[in-house]
Amino acid sequence: MTEPDSRPASRPVSRRTVLTGTAALTAASLVAGGEPPAAASTTAPLPHPLVPFRIPKLDQGMWQQPDSTIQWLRDTRLGMFIHWGVYAGPAHGEWYMHQAAITPAAYQNFVTQASPQQFTADAYKPSDWATLAKQFGASYTVLTARHHDGFALWPSSYPASWNAGQPPLNRDFIRDYVTAVRAAGLRVGLYYSPINWRYPGYYDVTGTNCAPNPWGYTTDPAHHENARLMKEEVYQCVKELVTQYGALDDFWWDGGWLAEQGTDADASFFWEPGRYRDPQNGWPVDAAYGATETGTGRPLGLAGLVRQSQPTAVATPRSGWIGDHDVEEGSGVPTGRLRSGRLVQKTFSIGSTWGYNSDGAVMSFSNALAVLVNSFIRDMCVLVNVGPDRHGTVPANQVSLMQQLGAFMTANAEAVYNTRGGPWDPVDGQYGYTFNGSTIYAHLLSGYSGTSFTTPPLGDAVVTKVYDVVSKASLPFSVNTSLSFGGTTSTRVTVTGIDRTRYPDDTVIGVVLDRPVIPADIARGRAATADSAETAQGNVAANAVDGDTATRWCAADGGTGHWLTVDLGSARGLTGARVAWEFGGHRYGYRIDGSLDGTHWTTLADLTGTTDTSQVQTVAFAASARYLRLTVTALESGCWASVRSFEVYDRPFFDPSLDLALGRTATSSSTENANSALGPGNAVDGDPATRWSSAFSDPQWLQIDLGSVQPVGRVVLAWENAYGKAYQIQTSNDGSTWTTIYSTTSGTGGVDDLTGLKGSGRYVRMYGTARGTQWSYSLWSVQIFKS
Repeated sequence: MTEPDSRPASRPVSRRTVLTGTAALTAASLVAGGEPPAAASTTAPLPHPLVPFRIPKLDQGMWQQPDSTIQWLRDTRLGMFIHWGVYAGPAHGEWYMHQAAITPAAYQNFVTQASPQQFTADAYKPSDWATLAKQFGASYTVLTARHHDGFALWPSSYPASWNAGQPPLNRDFIRDYVTAVRAAGLRVGLYYSPINWRYPGYYDVTGTNCAPNPWGYTTDPAHHENARLMKEEVYQCVKELVTQYGALDDFWWDGGWLAEQGTDADASFFWEPGRYRDPQNGWPVDAAYGATETGTGRPLGLAGLVRQSQPTAVATPRSGWIGDHDVEEGSGVPTGRLRSGRLVQKTFSIGSTWGYNSDGAVMSFSNALAVLVNSFIRDMCVLVNVGPDRHGTVPANQVSLMQQLGAFMTANAEAVYNTRGGPWDPVDGQYGYTFNGSTIYAHLLSGYSGTSFTTPPLGDAVVTKVYDVVSKASLPFSVNTSLSFGGTTSTRVTVTGIDRTRYPDDTVIGVVLDRPVIPADIARGRAATADSAETAQGNVAANAVDGDTATRWCAADGGTGHWLTVDLGSARGLTGARVAWEFGGHRYGYRIDGSLDGTHWTTLADLTGTTDTSQVQTVAFAASARYLRLTVTALESGCWASVRSFEVYDRPFFDPSLDLALGRTATSSSTENANSALGPGNAVDGDPATRWSSAFSDPQWLQIDLGSVQPVGRVVLAWENAYGKAYQIQTSNDGSTWTTIYSTTSGTGGVDDLTGLKGSGRYVRMYGTARGTQWSYSLWSVQIFKS
């Protein structure tokens, strides 16, 4: 049976959306002389989520670009992809040569022989493409300089190249393109695919094991050399693109995987996509076609080749190197959580294929808008593709759709450009958020019904204005400040009179607060000092508070006891700190002390004995201090005191990326009426609209496998109306023998934010022994944190 109608049938905003508090505050009111701390308040505003760090990674000798270099992609949000090449002639999409098994010799006829399928480019006018991109609202374009068929849109000098500089075209389409795009004030991107179907060696790089292919190539020792020549052409072509056409903003790799098998990274042994090439590699690139590093003379790999000539260009991961941002490809509408701690680009084509297709199909406005908006509210940027025909003209129906989307972007510009997705996870098909400064933008999607909306709890902020983003008209709202969950208080606002008729697929309302949506790092840009620093390497104290995770402070030796101090400028009431260490997977023991005068210090948090090896860690405390000092008290062998970022907060906060339970395997003693829609995985899926619900009996349990033994210092349970009155939080290393780290017989539902726990285990479970209602145990979510 199901619960009766007394349980709300719908919840416009579930509590699980935002009720994910921070650790209990440690009372520490600092005064000169280190007097005893005063008691902390028994209630505090509900904490707001921080934006998780994106920390550049090192892969194959090359670092990812820092946040400052990729920020334009985050801010501008939108680009226009252009798939154009010989495949526009036969008009069946960019994979036609492969799908129809057309030999390279026959495929060249689409350029050289007059026919209704000849690629003529006689109407090629890239300024028209640039105009369309601006009408769409894009800030950059990306053109397929060479796709998998091996045809280069510029006159490459590689002897075996097939390119636009040859008869009958005799053109340099890339030069015309970059000139037109720059003249329009847009950023320039080029797509390049290492795949080349003209080389049999692509399917048989060793010459010993030819993979299946459309052309019937079979194993041949000669294919080893054929593959080497293919690789050599790639290096020469890339060198030409990054040295002959001025500054590039985006280098869009595609197709690093060999023989259409495995992953791009699996083929790294062949392409050598990192910073350097190995002189002993079995497929060497002749010196005339490769490039060497200035100063060292070392042969450059593909990432190194691009970075040396285009130091600020961003790159995708599809060469086999990690890339500067991730890519989610396809026309499917994004779902699930925010894409935290990384930059993700959603890319899709509005036609049935990426290259021109004579079927004339084009996405509906509603479907295309759904992909765009559901990307924005998940903190993604978007690259939308059009496919010009063999003449160079974008089909009229594609132009019309791009212009319609552009009208939406213009009307809602403030809710998209220069915003971040979040800070709360969206609800699939219903609503989501973007924000900028002190303004939250609530996006009401096609699946959301009604003309009113209730915000998530807004922590310590006060709403000063609510308005319709398109019309700018003020909207009526009411405030509810009576909520109290787990010792926290907060405010929700219910907005009414919302006009859903103008853009029913995404109606956007702006909610203006009296302070920034995200708690500000009050240490950023403040004066920082340290007892020791690698000054010669530039790893000085100021780097820890510059807001850039690509820089760091590092002590001058590997000893413990080294400290970093930040002066906040005046005494501030503090709630805690967030630390990003140089490396993840290593244990850094540390202590945080506070002072009002820089002379008398009180310990706020002592984590000398921590077992946490996370690169990012948060520490909660309550104190009044002007100076914060981070002292590294324990180090693993080979590690030095080295901090990428030391952030300090004066508002309640938490970092949602540190949830150990998110996406892990969950099991349970039962599921209500064996209904898979109420299964245990719903409690750890990051979706605030799903829940786990048990059978209507005692006892019941929900168990989460963290994947490995982890310290457990905090568990947050977001109960549905059916809650546990008596339950235990237990941990286990083997899933059989359990240790209780928390127990209550007086649960009241809402959100139980259980902090100060001391335990560890691979498995964590809620073991319920008495229900608070006659119904089930029902949880919107379980979140688990190390501290």
